[in-house]
Order: sequence, then structure tokens, then C-alpha cells
Amino acid sequence: MIINQSNLQILFTGYRANFQAGFSGVAPIWSQIATEVPSTTKSEKYGWLGQMPRIREWVGDRAVQSIGAHDYSITNKPFESTIAVPRDDIEDDTFGVFAPLMTEMGRSVAAFPDELVFDLVKQGFTQKCYDGEA
Repeated sequence: MIINQSNLQILFTGYRANFQAGFSGVAPIWSQIATEVPSTTKSEKYGWLGQMPRIREWVGDRAVQSIGAHDYSITNKPFESTIAVPRDDIEDDTFGVFAPLMTEMGRSVAAFPDELVFDLVKQGFTQKCYDGEA
């Protein structure tokens, strides 16, 4: 294949389709036990954690609960994975052998949040959280 902008665009489109096929084939489950909170800054402060008092049966007078305030912040971490397709493989028209790799990359990216969340769940028995408790 002659390496030019048009041919590279076709190659990228094909690899993107392979990636998307792998990504779409994964049904992550992290959202069943964690909450996604959008972030637009380098780190986010979650001072509201611990503010919701437990519900109780209403017997007698109201029991006004004190709201706990915590200074808890999470710094965002960047993640990436980059694959280089050798120029010779493109020129020799053997770039198709990388299609399964791109599909696997999509699957891996879709499954990555599960890996992060469930690793944190395991750490939940030993690592301290916003309230100073494991």
C-alpha cells in the first residue's frame, strides 16, 4: 500500500471499526457498585461524602441529624495505550494482521473500568477512605 493521507485514513477507519467492535462486545458491571461523577478539573473535592444520615422509623419527635463534613479529594489520573503499526507492514499490505489486536484493544479499554473499580473494592478492607475507616 502506498502511504499517503487517503490510505492512512482508510486504515485508521478500519482499525477504529475493529476497536469499536471489541469495545461494544463488553458489558462492564462497575456501574452496579460505583457512581460515575464527571470531572472537568485536575482533581475533585468530595466534601459531601458522609452527609446523608440513615433513615429511621419516625417515632415521637424529629431527630435532627448532624451532617458530617469531610475533606476528601481525588486527583484524576491519565491513562493511555498506543499501538504502532510498522511502516513495512503497511507498505507490504500485511496491516490486516493487526485487526484482531485493535479489537482486543477495544475490549481491554471497555473492561478497564471494571479492573479499576474491583481492585478498589479489594482494597476497601485495608485502605482508609474519606471517613478514616477501611
